[in-house]
Amino acid sequence: MVLSLLWRILMSVNARSVSPAKPPPHAGRYGKPQPHARGSSRPGDGPDVPGSEFLGQPPDTTRSPEHDLQILYVAGIPRTGSTVLGQLLSNVPGVTFVGELNFFWRRFARAEVCSCGQPLPACPFWSAVVREAYGELAPGQAEQLAELERHVLRRQFALTLAPGAWPVPEASRAGRMLAERAQLYQAIGRLTGAGWIIDAGKEPIFGALLARSKAVAVGTIHLVRDPRAVAYSWQKLIPSDSEPGYMTRKAAGKTAVHWVSQNLLVQLGLKRLGTTYVRVRYEDMASYPEQVLRRISLATGLAIEAGAATGGITLAPGDHHMVAGNPGVRRAASSGLQLRPDEAWRTKLPARKQRIVTAVCCGLMTGYGYSLRTAKEVTPPGSR
Repeated sequence: MVLSLLWRILMSVNARSVSPAKPPPHAGRYGKPQPHARGSSRPGDGPDVPGSEFLGQPPDTTRSPEHDLQILYVAGIPRTGSTVLGQLLSNVPGVTFVGELNFFWRRFARAEVCSCGQPLPACPFWSAVVREAYGELAPGQAEQLAELERHVLRRQFALTLAPGAWPVPEASRAGRMLAERAQLYQAIGRLTGAGWIIDAGKEPIFGALLARSKAVAVGTIHLVRDPRAVAYSWQKLIPSDSEPGYMTRKAAGKTAVHWVSQNLLVQLGLKRLGTTYVRVRYEDMASYPEQVLRRISLATGLAIEAGAATGGITLAPGDHHMVAGNPGVRRAASSGLQLRPDEAWRTKLPARKQRIVTAVCCGLMTGYGYSLRTAKEVTPPGSR
């Protein structure tokens, strides 16, 4: 049964993938798309790149019209470039990128550092958001909310695969977390005036929970990257800029299993539950950012001006408030970050590990348009 389900998913991914081709140049304004049937395709829908896909869904008529806030949840596996994508989208007027909010309260309770350089409880932005949403926190309240996060995100796996009509009782822990997170998003919207919030939490279980909210509209950007590049990134020793020490490292085989499971959960869960779904490859975003933004615009209705990606990403020092994320990207963006593919794995990830990752991930890799060929490993001079 499990193998049969996996086979159907892989066939669906391959059926929706289009032939490899360099994205054609485009011009003009990125406007809100006209209503179209779910899964339909039209000329000019964006770059014809392998592994790209988007689905539009009719508006949720059960949602109150006063709730105009739109959440774009970046889902997938860490080390896929979600911080870059979030910062790229934050160049668009009316959009704010907040980093990764899936474990916000754990990070707030531990006083992890915001990208502005201040601990989250002392950050002028996040302290104002918390006051706007909840008033003055009672002693221990942040720790209690952190425990609620931990419980829900570790024990609500079934919500990811359950039908969209599956009820989430308001009095349950999942219902309480859903309500408090809606309060947090709405407070961000009121303080920033933004109509769109980008949350790069990536965790499918958290995204599936958010997608059941009636207080905010949640769409999914499914961000994928060659699993060999992800495996190489997980093996690097990277100092964290939000908490003491270094970021977690993982073995290549473990990363490969995680890559498959996380992407399958996004395919099975968030693709059904959110208001919109669009799949983006990191490699296309880094090489053809304008065309990728156009796909996102067409899929989600976010109006994006042509040229939004011109000049890369530049943030004013201290004028950004991202929770967690890639520390190197957060630092580089303050001085200007030019978009270009990071393919160091091709020469630095040992061929044996490349073969292990490819063997585990080959089904989805083919569906997402990645070559199964092993890149040539470069042996450092003097190592033989």
